[in-house]
Amino acid sequence: MALSSLNLRNIKAIYYAILCVYLITKRVYSATEEVVGGEEKISDTFQVVKFNFEHVSDVYAITLWILLGSLAKVGFHLSHKLTEKFPESCLLIILGLVVGTLLYATKLAEQKAYVLNSDTFFLFLLPPIIFEAGYFLPNRPFFDNIGTILVFAIANTFFNTIMIGLTLWGFSFTPIYGGTQFEMLHCFVFSALISAVDPVAVLATFVEIHVNDMLYIVVFGESLLNDAVSVVLYRMFDSFADMAPESINALNITLGGVSFIYVAFGGVLTGLIFGILACFTTKFTEHTPVLEPLIILTYSYLSYLTAEMFSTSGILAITFCGMFMKQYIEFNISKKSNATIEYVLKMLASIMETIIFMFMGLSTISDHHSWNTGFVCITLISCSFYRIMGVLIFANIANRWRLLELKLTDMLIMSYGGIRGAVAFALALILDESKIPRKKEFVTATIAVVFFTVFIQGTTIGPIVKYFKIKRKEIEEPTMSAKLTNRLIDHIMSCLEDIAGVNGKHSLRDKIRNFDRFYIKPFLLREKFLSRDEKLLSTFKKITESNFNKMAENPELLFQSTQSMVQLNQFVNNRNMSSGNLISNGLVKK
Repeated sequence: MALSSLNLRNIKAIYYAILCVYLITKRVYSATEEVVGGEEKISDTFQVVKFNFEHVSDVYAITLWILLGSLAKVGFHLSHKLTEKFPESCLLIILGLVVGTLLYATKLAEQKAYVLNSDTFFLFLLPPIIFEAGYFLPNRPFFDNIGTILVFAIANTFFNTIMIGLTLWGFSFTPIYGGTQFEMLHCFVFSALISAVDPVAVLATFVEIHVNDMLYIVVFGESLLNDAVSVVLYRMFDSFADMAPESINALNITLGGVSFIYVAFGGVLTGLIFGILACFTTKFTEHTPVLEPLIILTYSYLSYLTAEMFSTSGILAITFCGMFMKQYIEFNISKKSNATIEYVLKMLASIMETIIFMFMGLSTISDHHSWNTGFVCITLISCSFYRIMGVLIFANIANRWRLLELKLTDMLIMSYGGIRGAVAFALALILDESKIPRKKEFVTATIAVVFFTVFIQGTTIGPIVKYFKIKRKEIEEPTMSAKLTNRLIDHIMSCLEDIAGVNGKHSLRDKIRNFDRFYIKPFLLREKFLSRDEKLLSTFKKITESNFNKMAENPELLFQSTQSMVQLNQFVNNRNMSSGNLISNGLVKK
């Protein structure tokens, strides 16, 4: 009974929030109608109170959308049964569908006011999510699996793009599309945007199911790095679609391959440059700690905008900028600044993710669609089939050099976790309909694939993980013994590789660590923070802070630790006593 009343209150709260958006939007349009004949109405009396909503309408609407999304998330989490069965992303899309239907049916707002804009998505909504993921990405698991990640990000994405494009074009010669013709290059443009795994959707799904670090790193790493491949293929096929057929020759195809190197390495280099600048700047902010979070956020955003300005990968730039920053700035900035950065990044990523999924639902209710049942079905089947085939092929190739091989259950989750999202939808929206006449069919098919992967795969991946008893993420507290053991193993393996005359990953890691200690850290860190191993020092600080926090929350631990110290001191003193003193004190019998 209590649970049903709680759900009823949540539904009422969401209803009232939607009603507020409705009334505000209605007031905007009634306010704009006050302009008659191109001139405002002139009143002969002085207005004491004047309603000037048009002045703040855009910002007010954005604030209301953020508030609506935040209230919806609070309401969802109050009902545990709802969030246990459905991912948060699905519930936000449904809320967007409801609001979009209301706006479309009442004609309160033009569609361009609530349909997701590609510039808004790529320049404002996406960067905070990717930066937060890169900043908190565990570096060691990422680089331990970098070979597997690159195989899936490059080879698997290219394989899916070519195979999906050929399949969609091949079926255009059959009656399954109802006589609608799709040109080959246009199919390749569409396959380039639909074949890439979406980092936002992967984050939203894999974080909720708490899959182990190895699977998470491989799939999420693929979703980050395949941006370079998908962007290059998308731009190349889109340019080819505007060329004459005789202009598509070996030279242009080769230049397209060269552009991949430029996009990928240019994005990484841009991120590293701005990461170095951010770390070097924080070296001198000891007396202005209040500016430290702003400096870090500004440099990271500049890395993304600069990469986009030079037509390289902004996603790679901001990812590697965050990964590089994390290794050094925490030794330069104050503890309060570090905590501020952490909470601000989490907050921004959560807000932007909420807005993205809501606007995915909103954008579905529009006139920019053309439903073709045959094309949508073939697209869904092709994306699923070639994702499975690609994972099976390239996972077995990766197993040839992996020490910990990918099992069949791992491949299943990797195949099932290939979720598409707002990146594909935003790329579909910026297609030029004058060059690609079937843009509406592509947009509709993109939404169908996104909804299928988010709702069907995203909802059922949790039960599949439980059914196959796939290892979950283990949250372990940092310990000095674990850190020292890992470092000892690294040194032993590096020595063994040197003795055997093999240049393995441990020797390479040891060389990079020495170069970092002798050259990079003296340049980027303040002198008082320099030590032989900052990682061990950082681990020791985290353990100390954790112990103090536990003692503050539970004073009994302080009493127990005091008793332990007294017993330890007594034991040490007893060890130093002679046998005669032990006998005289009654601690040892004759």
